[in-house]
Amino acid sequence: MPSKPARLLRRRTAPAALVLTAALAAPARAQTDDAAPFYAGASLGVAHVSNLFRQAGTQNSDTVVSAGLLAGLDQRLGRQRLTLDGLLQDNRYASNKDLNNQSYRLRSALDWQTVGRLSGTLSATSSRALADFNIGGGVDPIFRKNTERNDEYAALLRLGVLTRYSLEAGWTRKQRDFSAAEYDRFVYSQDTGQLGVYATPGGNLRLGLVGRHTRGQYPRYPTGLVLNPDTLQFEVRSEPDDYTRNDLDLTAYWATGNSSLNTRLSRSRVRHSLASLRDFSGTTGAIGWNWRPTGKLQLGLQYARDTGQESSSLATDVNRLYTSWRLTGSYALTAKLSLNASASRNRSHRAGIAGLPLADSFDNDQAYGLGLIWTLSRGLSLSCQYNHASRDSSVPQYVYGASSYGCTGQALIYR
Repeated sequence: MPSKPARLLRRRTAPAALVLTAALAAPARAQTDDAAPFYAGASLGVAHVSNLFRQAGTQNSDTVVSAGLLAGLDQRLGRQRLTLDGLLQDNRYASNKDLNNQSYRLRSALDWQTVGRLSGTLSATSSRALADFNIGGGVDPIFRKNTERNDEYAALLRLGVLTRYSLEAGWTRKQRDFSAAEYDRFVYSQDTGQLGVYATPGGNLRLGLVGRHTRGQYPRYPTGLVLNPDTLQFEVRSEPDDYTRNDLDLTAYWATGNSSLNTRLSRSRVRHSLASLRDFSGTTGAIGWNWRPTGKLQLGLQYARDTGQESSSLATDVNRLYTSWRLTGSYALTAKLSLNASASRNRSHRAGIAGLPLADSFDNDQAYGLGLIWTLSRGLSLSCQYNHASRDSSVPQYVYGASSYGCTGQALIYR
């Protein structure tokens, strides 16, 4: 059950570096099976992007070559199951060589179960990549390398396996950091605890009532400008913002033979220690629908309405309300050739605060993509992808349009 819409819509618009390598990352999600619990391999691809720095009315295209190493493990250990996946990638730009970087994505999980009705999951993920050059949210576009790192650690305990009623308790820690000082307002860490009761009145329906409490901090949130008496220059003044969030979730999961529906409706309340950040009380929620009408066609639709931080895994302005939707589809043209497509839109709005110099503002992000994957054999694949992203905004320097296209080849060895 998704307790947060971030699980339904992982990003509003991909940052420039991620758009560049979208064709490279997709086939990197290799999976093992019971007959081959371990895999290792490599990938090599090239992508071209227009408007690299996400500027309005300008052209700054570039080409990037990315070489990656992949490895993973999916091993049963009695009642337990251990999974590990990793991707290390070296990205080289043809013109903007100062943007050359090494990115990675690491994921691990341990699913455990006792003889009785007790089970749980321990997981950890970590990633690093170039951040969006034009992220919005009160920050002017930057034109130099800025890396973003995200870490998440989680523990979930379940009481009641294969029973009509079950109890779940969980803890999640998230933290984010950037190398550029201009993005200090987006640096944060938070801890979330949750406790939920679930009921299964029918074999295809699961209902839940979940309470969540979150405590976190933005350690360097900008609050104004001060004059440095030594340099006679204005400098950004920052203060820590401590925040809390309480949610009461109603969740439902319903499945049939070829369709599944996952929903969450929440009453949410957010409080900040800084007066310049607007507190929030209201209704949030998320819905995800997957439909497989035939063996070749699969469709998915996700929708979420929430505050900024809970709506995206990437940096975003916490002082806004976001509504996001995403449509995905895949079709097997042949046994070895498949087509995939996606379209998404994210609308954000921040109301002005009386007595403070903050006017109403909005950002409307749109993105769509089309890809083709050719599986030559179990260990060899080739994929090509086209993506387009654009933004309309009340702030002129946040408006842009950009496209990217590229192909990658991947080779895996299973053991």
